Amino acid sequence: MIRRIATVALAAGLTLSLSGCSGESGEKADQAGGEKPELSAAQVLEKAAEKAGAVDTFQADLALSATGTPDGDVKQNGTMKYRLKPDRAFAMSFDDMSVGGRKLTGGEQRLIGQNMYVKLPAAADGGGVQTAKPWVRMSLDDIGKQPGLGLEKLLQESREMDPVQNTLLLTASKDVKKAGEETVDGVETTRYTGTYPMEDAIAKLPAELQDAHRKSTGEAGVKEMRFDLWVDGDQLPRQLVMKADRNGGSMELTIKYRDYGEPVEITEPPANEVM
Repeated sequence: MIRRIATVALAAGLTLSLSGCSGESGEKADQAGGEKPELSAAQVLEKAAEKAGAVDTFQADLALSATGTPDGDVKQNGTMKYRLKPDRAFAMSFDDMSVGGRKLTGGEQRLIGQNMYVKLPAAADGGGVQTAKPWVRMSLDDIGKQPGLGLEKLLQESREMDPVQNTLLLTASKDVKKAGEETVDGVETTRYTGTYPMEDAIAKLPAELQDAHRKSTGEAGVKEMRFDLWVDGDQLPRQLVMKADRNGGSMELTIKYRDYGEPVEITEPPANEVM
């Protein structure tokens, strides 16, 4: 079951990319004075990354589907919370989930400080193993010391949830282009579309993170990402759709971002429910 959760969360982590990196080109335009020239598509990615990187909190709605996983086809709908201050934390919850045609409920992950909490989903039909302590706690410091348990994947997934790391990836795109004006949940946005090779994107990451990211994408067989990104008038991402072919199948993730800068509460599970 832990491997199943890791596989699904890995797919989410690989595709939770916001946009480009440094924002240098956008800053130069801002500093030039007078009427600002229209940014190129590549510059918009950089500016959106700069803006997203400056946000301490956000929430998102997630819809994930994947085929060809070891456990069969996967479908999930859920939510995500993220904060950088006062400490880095995120929470993902998937209440609507099916794996290999079997409905599951209650799957959740929380990262608080150096501790990862994983709540295994329960079968909707009441089957499976039920325990009095549904949460598993693992220290990120110790995950790499437990070979053979798949815990290294959970550590990598926590890194892949970091929007600062993920904003580096889309700058590997060489074909991003503007695709029109659209409204997302009542917000006027501009849509951009493109692709990027995973190896080129990995090269954008800090050197100490590249090997782990390369391993996780290699295991999933993901070589190229296709994306559509919707940014609002403040150049913040409002919606992201990612698609990729993977070993024996495909994956697609839709993320709708909301509540930028709003307070986010992420707490540890009750101690009597954790092992």
